Amino acid sequence: MFDSNPDVLAPVAAQSPPSESPAGPLAWFGLAILVIVAFFAFVDRQMLILLTEPIRHDFGLTDTQIGLMQGAGIALFAGVASLPIGWVADRVDRRVVLVACVLVWSAATAICGVTTHFWQLFIATVGLGIGEAGLVPVIYGLIPDLFPARQRVLANAIFALANLLGAGAGMALGGALMQGIAAVHGALPAGLADLAPWRLAFFAVALPAPVLAVLVLLIRPGKHRDTNASAARHRTAAPLPSAPVYFRREAIMMLKFFGAIGLVNLSFGGVATWMPVVAVRTFGATPAEAGGGMGVAAMAGGIAGCVLSGLVAGRMRARFGVLAPLRVCECGALVAGGLSFLYLAVGSLTPVYALFGAQLACMVAGMVLFPTIMQNICPAHLRSRVAAIGALTSIVVQSGSPVFIGFMSDRLHAFSEGLLWSIVCVAAFGFFAACLLMRAAGRGVREAIERYA
Repeated sequence: MFDSNPDVLAPVAAQSPPSESPAGPLAWFGLAILVIVAFFAFVDRQMLILLTEPIRHDFGLTDTQIGLMQGAGIALFAGVASLPIGWVADRVDRRVVLVACVLVWSAATAICGVTTHFWQLFIATVGLGIGEAGLVPVIYGLIPDLFPARQRVLANAIFALANLLGAGAGMALGGALMQGIAAVHGALPAGLADLAPWRLAFFAVALPAPVLAVLVLLIRPGKHRDTNASAARHRTAAPLPSAPVYFRREAIMMLKFFGAIGLVNLSFGGVATWMPVVAVRTFGATPAEAGGGMGVAAMAGGIAGCVLSGLVAGRMRARFGVLAPLRVCECGALVAGGLSFLYLAVGSLTPVYALFGAQLACMVAGMVLFPTIMQNICPAHLRSRVAAIGALTSIVVQSGSPVFIGFMSDRLHAFSEGLLWSIVCVAAFGFFAACLLMRAAGRGVREAIERYA
C-alpha cells in the first residue's frame, strides 16, 4: 500500500541515524492499543450521529439544535480543551492523560443515556468532546516516542488507516448494536425494558472504558523520545526554540496549514454528520440500515484512499519534495468538492453511499499523510502542544459545519430537499476554500520542515 522504502515520504532531515535501532514488538503493541482506543472513541461519536433521529423525535429538537449538539457540543469544546490537554501531555506521562480522557468521554457517553431534555444532552456532549480532545495531542505525541523517524511514516499511516477503517466499522457496529438492542428490548428486565433503545445504546458503548484504561497503561514509550530534537541540535549547533519563540515564528504557517485541514474536516464532517439523517429522513432507512450502509462505504473509501495515497504520493515526491503530502491533500479536496454536487442528482441510497465512499477516498489520500507533516513542522518537545493548537484551529473551523447545515435546513424547511442542498453548499465551499489555503501554506510548511525535522 505504501512504498516499502520508509524514507519515500520522510524529509531527509527526519531520517533516523543509522545507529538507531528499529522499534520492537512493544512499540507495535502500543500502536495497536492506540488504535483500539481511537476505535472506541469513534464508536461513541458515531452512536451520537446514528441516534439523531430517535433523539430528535423524543426531545422535539430542531435541526439547528441538532447542529449545535453535533458541532459546538463535541467539536468546539474538544478544540478548546485540546490546548490545556496538550500542555499537560508535554509535561507528564502521556499515558495518564490518555487514561483520564478515556474515562471522561465514556462517563459523558453514559450520561447521554439519562438526559431528559436538550440542554442536559448538550452538556453531556460537551463532556464527550472534552474527553475526546486528548486523542490528537496525546496519540500523535506518543507515536514519535514509540518509533524512530524512519518508521514513523509507516506507523502514522497504519494508525490513520486503522482510524479510517475504525470510523466505518464504528458506524456499522453502532447500527448493528441498535438492531440488536431493538431485537431483545422486550425481553430485558423491567428497569431496562422501560428505557428507550437509544438510551441503552449509550450505556452499552460506555462499558469498555475500564478495560481501555488498563490497556493504555501497558504502553511502554520513551525509547525514541526526542531523537529528532537531538538531530536538529546537531545540525544547527543552536538550541531549539522555546514555545513562545516557535509559535511567534510559525503562527502564520500554522494558521494556514491547520485552517486548511479544518476546512476539509468542515466539509466532510458535515457530510458524515448529516448524511445518515438524510438516509433516515429522506430515504426511509432505519438507523441500523443507515449505520451499516455508511459504515461499509466508509471502510471501502478508507482503503481506497490509502491505496491511492501510496500510488500518488511517491510519484509526487519527485516533483514537490517534502510538500508531496500537502499537494496530494490539495488535489483530493478539489475532487471531493466537485463530487459534492452529485448528491443533488441521487434518487436512492446506493448512490449516496457510493458518493460518500468516493469523497472519503479523495480526502484520505492526502490526510493519511497529515500526521507526519504535523510532527515534522515542530521540535519534539512541542509536539503535543502543536497538535493541540492544530486540533483547536481545525475543530473551531469544523464545528460550524453541523450548525450551518442545520440552520440552513430549518430556513429551507418548506423545500423537500432543503437539508440535502444545505449539506452540498457547505461541503463544496469548504473543500474548495481548503485548496486555496493549502496552496498558500506551502512555502511556510517547507521552511518549517527544513528547520525542525
